[in-house]
Amino acid sequence: MKHSSCILLLLPLLAAACGGSKTTEEKTADTKTFTYSGNPLVRDKFTADPAPLVDGDRLYLYVGHDEYYPGQDSASGGKEFNITEWLCYSTDDMHTWTDHGPIMRPTDFKWAVGEAWASQVVKKGDKYYFYTTVQGQDPLGKCVGVAVADSPTGPFTDAIGRPLVSDDMTDNGPRGWWNDIDPTVLIEGDSAWLCWGNGTCFLARLKPDMTSLDGEISVLDLPGYVEGPWLHKRGDIYYLTYAAHGAGKERIDYATAPSMDGPWTPRGMLTDSAANSFTIHPGIAEFKGKNYLFYHNATLTIDGHSGAIGRRSVCVDTLGYAPDGLMLPVMQTEKGILE
Repeated sequence: MKHSSCILLLLPLLAAACGGSKTTEEKTADTKTFTYSGNPLVRDKFTADPAPLVDGDRLYLYVGHDEYYPGQDSASGGKEFNITEWLCYSTDDMHTWTDHGPIMRPTDFKWAVGEAWASQVVKKGDKYYFYTTVQGQDPLGKCVGVAVADSPTGPFTDAIGRPLVSDDMTDNGPRGWWNDIDPTVLIEGDSAWLCWGNGTCFLARLKPDMTSLDGEISVLDLPGYVEGPWLHKRGDIYYLTYAAHGAGKERIDYATAPSMDGPWTPRGMLTDSAANSFTIHPGIAEFKGKNYLFYHNATLTIDGHSGAIGRRSVCVDTLGYAPDGLMLPVMQTEKGILE
């Protein structure tokens, strides 16, 4: 009995020594905080494709971790991007932020081969669903994957063991094998919709399980649409904000509709191209009575590496609405949301 007791006591120590997965409590103990000091929001890492989630009295911000690698500056064809994990930050006042570290990696999808791109987390019931972009193997091409967790900071696990959307399910269109990227989800009561796409904007209803499509995939005709859609609703108006063709690089445009069935009316530009960045990606949230537009530019320098197409930096500015419900143009600023 004494020997058995000793072994039982040693088991937790051995698990820790072997680097076992951290519990939620252990992960919380490892978090650090920082104070927002203007744009870019995060200063110690390159971050991109911001996706906010308001959960109770806290706002969670999910981003891709842009990482430098030797040879990156001469890479092309999508190889400029090196995102091997998704990170999470949170705040209860938009001033003090908690860095929760990585919440998932593309290698956590066993059917995928890496290449983490834009994502969004939404909550339904007591579950958190993580919709994201990874590179699939069969068929080869960008896919939309879905993971699930009991907490907004994870751990997230692959929900279905296969892509939710793969290249064989959509028309290849002008972007070919990488048109199934940048998922966004809108939940309204018992209904939910998934929107995604590069070059073509796809829209489909989700089943109540949030992990399968309910019906046909439709295509939305949006002028200048490139990628990075973001769905939200305010009052009786539905908004679809997206990266559009600008003057030599992307800007953010949007459209509105009276329902998710449309018709979608183009409303023009919400904000112009981002400083030093070819791409831009919207994330919109209302938090404690104020509205915010999250996006990325490429103005940050870290360890001697300046911002670039694959080294971006997440920012936030205030978003306003006109009396008729249209969004007011947003000026991108270094001051950001500082009072």
